[in-house]
Amino acid sequence: MTRAAAPVAAAVAAWLTACDQLFHVRTGTLSYDWGPQVAEQTVIVPVTFALAAASMLVTAARGGIARAGSLPLSAGLATGMYLVSGLLPARYALAYAVALVAWWVVRIVRRGETARLAVVGLAIAAGGVLAEATMAALGEFSYADPGVLGTPWWLFGLYLHGSLAAVDLAYRLRVSPPSTGSMTPLRKLAAGDSRNAAVRPNSAGSP
Repeated sequence: MTRAAAPVAAAVAAWLTACDQLFHVRTGTLSYDWGPQVAEQTVIVPVTFALAAASMLVTAARGGIARAGSLPLSAGLATGMYLVSGLLPARYALAYAVALVAWWVVRIVRRGETARLAVVGLAIAAGGVLAEATMAALGEFSYADPGVLGTPWWLFGLYLHGSLAAVDLAYRLRVSPPSTGSMTPLRKLAAGDSRNAAVRPNSAGSP
């Protein structure tokens, strides 16, 4: 990740920690069992979300998406879906899961680059669900109404829509995968690449 992405991941983690507190902890959707706790959340929750945000951004950047959608829209929709998941009666969990997946399919088809968005979305969703299932199995937290692997049915769909927000954010941050590294251009200039330096306009606008 670029240096700019690290504080952004921290900010996303703070936002998700607040959403987790308001949408899931206070509604009784899940409860934390590990201590120490602050406001009924395990103190490592922000760290967990920071790692999740960083992983999602890197995965989104590796997808090679050529254009982004509206970040405010994608982030707002993901937040709204997060809220609904905490307010929805348990008997509607499976129906909500199906609706989320269907809506995600419509969204990626309308945005274009469907195959790339699908790969990124499925990777992020699968990774998110497996990570939460592992933490639940270790006893960090428990969902009130688990559907599969100790997690609710709708969790996979939430991550699918979250992946679109991650794609839009990663596109704007120009997150570079570790395999390429964002420092390469700096190394070339430091080595005296005269061709790169020659094409830079000066203050007068001449070559």
